[in-house]
Amino acid sequence: MAKFLYRYPEFYYALFLTAGIYKADPRLGFVPKFLDLTVFFEVMTILVILYNLLKGRLIFGLPPKEILISYIFIIILGILSLSYTLAPICGTDKILRFLFITWPSLFFPITFLRKKESYIRFSFIFIILSLIMSFDIMRKGLIPGEFGFREALGTDYLGVGRISGFALLLTFTLLFIIKNNLYKICLLPVIPLFILNLFISGGRGPLVSLILSVVLIFIYMAFNLIKYRKEKIILNKKNLKIISYMFLMFFLSWLIIDHFSGYFRTIYYRLSLLENLRGDSVETRLSLYNTAINSMRDFPRNIIGLGIGGFSVFYSGYDAARGVYPHNIFLEIGAELGILGLLAFIFIICKIIMIAFNNIKNIKLEWVFYTNIGLLASLVFMLINASISGDINDNRLFFAVLGLILGIRMNLNNES
Repeated sequence: MAKFLYRYPEFYYALFLTAGIYKADPRLGFVPKFLDLTVFFEVMTILVILYNLLKGRLIFGLPPKEILISYIFIIILGILSLSYTLAPICGTDKILRFLFITWPSLFFPITFLRKKESYIRFSFIFIILSLIMSFDIMRKGLIPGEFGFREALGTDYLGVGRISGFALLLTFTLLFIIKNNLYKICLLPVIPLFILNLFISGGRGPLVSLILSVVLIFIYMAFNLIKYRKEKIILNKKNLKIISYMFLMFFLSWLIIDHFSGYFRTIYYRLSLLENLRGDSVETRLSLYNTAINSMRDFPRNIIGLGIGGFSVFYSGYDAARGVYPHNIFLEIGAELGILGLLAFIFIICKIIMIAFNNIKNIKLEWVFYTNIGLLASLVFMLINASISGDINDNRLFFAVLGLILGIRMNLNNES
């Protein structure tokens, strides 16, 4: 048991990524106020990685040079933009958090994700956390027809939805890469709980993001289900297996919606507002989007942007450490770092997506195939979430998924 403390950085990494979810829980009041759990688990991740590097169990890794150069370019542009940003207070806070919290989210997995077991251990932290959320919500009591958001572990409904959606996709992936049937049987019952979390929490973004990510992966699997070789029809068994499990998930979702529909009043109402783009949340976001787009039309300033954090003053007229942001990661980068920053960011995403598809098509290892399918679904899930909620530093899980895809690829390159 003691070796878990110094052998597996993926545990600390997962706790680092999710610290913002649970550290506000009043039941953690015994933790000294000077000890920030995000920083603590980040430092522990670094120390355990360094320990295993010195022991020769890990090999230090960096992303492909074109991705690294693009990433460094964004950082340099952000730092230089402090000289002309409209919001120096917000900008300084944002670049510091990006350098010391968001940046490691992408780069840590490139070094520690050496084997399938590392990915499994990482996944179980999210599964356990989402299970605890389920029990925390149930502990507070559920009343049919009640209107309101559901919180858990001190985080809001969006946090519940994001963690539960990601945990659901990780669980789905583990069903294919874990060989022990007993473990698979134990994983199956948690899927309905995570689906229930998504519906009952009341957050539209995580639910819609999950549905779209699953549908897109389903379409990709269906299009590649049948192949023609030398006038013979070949059925892709791996794709068929995934599609079969997807139908099982659809069936479970239908049962939950049918049986517990009385508890979903909040999400039904909030989804109905999307039909005509009504509601305070929608109207506020549309206003933020329009302002960001207008700033990106202002030539020649749109080439380098308003400066990091500058959108806050441009939109609201005030500068604060946690200022206003567009709630869309693309518009945020485009408005604050200009077309140059946005193109570099889009290039990184496209390049990593290409790596994931390359892993799927060319790597013969089954676990790599299934893991990359799951990570592609997770990437779509996180990307849609990042396009409707949070600022760049709130979306560490998005950068983490990018890092996990790179980590698997770098691991395979080192083995070769």
